[in-house]
Amino acid sequence: MRTGVEGFQGQRLSQLRTVHNLTLAELGEQVGRSSSTVSAWEKGFQMPEAESFDRLCRVLGVSRMWFLRPVPTVVEEKRRPYFFRSQAAAHKQARERSQLYLAWLQEISDFFQDAMEWPEVNVPILDADDCRLISDEEIEEIARECREVWQLGTGPIPNVIQVMENAGIICTRATLGHVKMDGVSHVSVLDDRPYVLIAEDKANAIRNRFDAAHELGHVVLHSKIPASQYAKKDFYDLLETQANRFASAFLMPPESFSQEVVWPTLDNLLSLKPRWKASVASMIVRCRDLSLLNEQLELRLWKGRSARKWTKGEPGDDAFVFEQPKLMMRGAHLLVDNCIFERAELVHQIGLPPETIEMLCNLRPGYLSAQPEAGDNVVPLRLKRNGVKSGRATRADILSFRK
Repeated sequence: MRTGVEGFQGQRLSQLRTVHNLTLAELGEQVGRSSSTVSAWEKGFQMPEAESFDRLCRVLGVSRMWFLRPVPTVVEEKRRPYFFRSQAAAHKQARERSQLYLAWLQEISDFFQDAMEWPEVNVPILDADDCRLISDEEIEEIARECREVWQLGTGPIPNVIQVMENAGIICTRATLGHVKMDGVSHVSVLDDRPYVLIAEDKANAIRNRFDAAHELGHVVLHSKIPASQYAKKDFYDLLETQANRFASAFLMPPESFSQEVVWPTLDNLLSLKPRWKASVASMIVRCRDLSLLNEQLELRLWKGRSARKWTKGEPGDDAFVFEQPKLMMRGAHLLVDNCIFERAELVHQIGLPPETIEMLCNLRPGYLSAQPEAGDNVVPLRLKRNGVKSGRATRADILSFRK
């Protein structure tokens, strides 16, 4: 008969160990148990005793709630792919971390939705279950449709992430520990809502902006593509090419961008960079897609760009600020400001370390662990709300969420 803390979720432990890049032996040493015992906890063969359970919580910085809450398991989850920008074996750890961060973001979002309503999902989705059947013309058309549905006109888009959040897509930025990991996207089975993570390891706002548009491309073009197809190398390359094509078409629509490219030289394209918020490299590709240059001229532009040493960074990159997700941050503030949760209780209910919640929700560092100012002994008052039990609101007690 198994003894220990009843309801302990071993998969939660495995997730945390992966994110923290800890081996079984390393974690075992920190909690004073053998690697085989830690492995048995993860696999569900054994449950930690109360003392070891408390040590795990302290070492990993999580609340008891985290280990006791079941991991959402839905059969359909396996059929919905996670779209990564890199499938290289060397980036496996960054992929695993980004997938876990996105899964945790979905859980936090689902928790928030017990007390509020996010903007409705308003994303045109291409009805295609085979990426080989998606043509360049279809990609251009659905990029145009997105702009039309979201009333963006044909000019430059001021803020891509804001556009995505207004359409009901939950976005986050996170450090993944690998500069070649750009992002990941997924349509959650928890709420049938798209979620996008943009890696913040790169110090380049222009590339981050294109990454966001690229992940939007996956959501729009590939939401109905089966995971089995995405797993194949040949299909992966095609899916990435299609997402890049969508990002280019979405950021630089043909009817307006082509009129502004009087002659595609490096200097002319560089002069358009502040207006279109796109790199010279992406504009060269866009000019090729729109047949604004021939192969010879394109090759000359790439060689010229390399000769000017722009491959690792272009002039003007530092002038752009990173686009920040705000939806999750505003959701957290809404719960705290309306006294649905005190900050410490919010952390306890979610269960993850405060710094992880702050990162995923784009909250300022220290927001969830901030202590009252010295001398502030005022007893906090909380509104009485129907349907709120143990600090958690039910779906019948909805807070309005303003855009």
